[in-house]
Amino acid sequence: AGGSLALTVSGLPAGADAAVIVTGPGGFSRELVASTTLTGLLPGSYTITAQPVAANGTQYAGTPSTQQASVGAATPAAATVTYAESASEGLNFRIDGVYLTQSVQTYTGAVPLIANRDGFLRVFVTASEVNALSPEVRVRFYHGGVLAQERILTRFGPTPLAPQEGTLGSSWNLAVPKTLVTTNLSILVEVDPADTRAETNETDNAFPASGTPLPLQVEDAATFRVILVPVVTSADGRRGNVTAANRDEFLAATLRMHPISTVNATIGSQFTANVQPLQATSTGSWNEVLSQLEASRVDGDARYYYGVVNPNYSAGVAGIAYVGGSTAVGWDKLPSAASVAAHEWGHNWGRDHAPCGSPANPDDGYPYTGGVIGVFGFDVGAGTLKPNSSHDLMGYCDNEWISDYTYRGIMQYRSAQAGVAGAMVGAIQPALVVWGRIENGRLVLEPAFQTTTRPSLPKSSGPYTLEAHSGDGSRVFSVSFSPLEVADDPSGSKHFAFAVPLTPERGERIELLRLSGPEGSVTVGRGAGGAANVEVSSAGPGRVGLRWDASRTPMVVVRDPRNGQIISFARGGRAEVAADQPDLSLTLSDRIQSREMLVRVPGR
Repeated sequence: AGGSLALTVSGLPAGADAAVIVTGPGGFSRELVASTTLTGLLPGSYTITAQPVAANGTQYAGTPSTQQASVGAATPAAATVTYAESASEGLNFRIDGVYLTQSVQTYTGAVPLIANRDGFLRVFVTASEVNALSPEVRVRFYHGGVLAQERILTRFGPTPLAPQEGTLGSSWNLAVPKTLVTTNLSILVEVDPADTRAETNETDNAFPASGTPLPLQVEDAATFRVILVPVVTSADGRRGNVTAANRDEFLAATLRMHPISTVNATIGSQFTANVQPLQATSTGSWNEVLSQLEASRVDGDARYYYGVVNPNYSAGVAGIAYVGGSTAVGWDKLPSAASVAAHEWGHNWGRDHAPCGSPANPDDGYPYTGGVIGVFGFDVGAGTLKPNSSHDLMGYCDNEWISDYTYRGIMQYRSAQAGVAGAMVGAIQPALVVWGRIENGRLVLEPAFQTTTRPSLPKSSGPYTLEAHSGDGSRVFSVSFSPLEVADDPSGSKHFAFAVPLTPERGERIELLRLSGPEGSVTVGRGAGGAANVEVSSAGPGRVGLRWDASRTPMVVVRDPRNGQIISFARGGRAEVAADQPDLSLTLSDRIQSREMLVRVPGR
């Protein structure tokens, strides 16, 4: 599918590489070294630029140096570049470009930097004629206008006639420690600073050309605070393998690619999700795990929650997350689990899918055709260059890195959220946790429960309304909202969970909850007969059995009393929960009202 462009290159000696750059619609950019037919192109105008090359000690120039080709959807386009020996006007060195990258960067250095994060500097020096020289390059780093460090860069081999961004050895490079990357950083770069090479122009050796240090855009990034939660799926007892020992492996891809410098990751109490086994081709149980973890997060902590599961397959659904939310779930199959986590957190940070691999809900604004990253990436830790043809991690294709589009979008989202979070932090107080989802056109309103936590309310109004009414029909509260989109669910499920601040007196008045939206409405009322008694037993090492009358108490919220974290939403009158604690804190919900109790596990 798509159009094609056949490029014919001639005139170079056998074995010599051309240097032809083709750019076009959708951020398309390819560096070609020989005759090639490009396929799958978007219709439109493409620019073909022939750069000078050196071969066997001779300089060659391409003709035409620049040309346009019109690519249609059905009609193949063709273009020809002919190289011939070119005369030189004398040797001159100049700095064509300079940039500092920490993960991905444009040639003009338009991607902002993150303070206190290691980087990699590339300096692109070009020569006006074929040569065997490689002049020194001096780099000066300034903090607030004061010289902080000076470095001399060297490389082997001749200086190229044109910048070759796709070849790491063609640039003068420097690993830049995080201590140099500050919000008041500026740089000044000079080629042949000691003037040891005779040049036709000695006035164009500095970058910037003015000789004044260039201020770089460096921003502070908030610490990424996340709880990694080992999830046990109740139907098969499989537990996600995330521990303090392998925690850093889950974070590795995120730290390499995403615009963050510091992570505070802790291992949460294991969470038992009352769901059927996870399926490779269905997101049904995945959705339920995600929804339960979101309610747990809203009840207890402002940090991000990442549930780690252990499905009994190795290919298929591997993760699920909210777009613009704070909860995600991924499998534990390392090393791929690290890429899954980086993808799912990308969703949490406001990103939709890149258009590669036929994902659900692709980003219509993604700028590069085929979901490629479009510009060059760099893995600072490994010291490896990532081709601009790599695929963005927000798609479903292999050979992943991050595009400048995704990187900047996440920077902007996290910066905005840091300000909002600071303004919205409230005092811990009595609240009612109300939660549910919209799936397959059906409204689901889960049993609410009372708690003490920080309020968590909708950021804006929307097409859905959640109302609480007293026995006389008067309204106790009303919340208008837009639910969270589940990015990796082709069926389009949406979820919600709020902690509505509510004094005990107001809470006692509530007799029913009603959820209304475009699909209709659903109502839940209190159970009859008051809270049930709960029988607690040891179900074996690391497991606790619970039995109760579900007609009186539809749901039991089970907590770890050591940290208050919810470790299960038990239902159906009988449940086994993964827990090794001697005591458990239980919240017995009749769908609206709650009763608290602390129980001892027999034999512990």
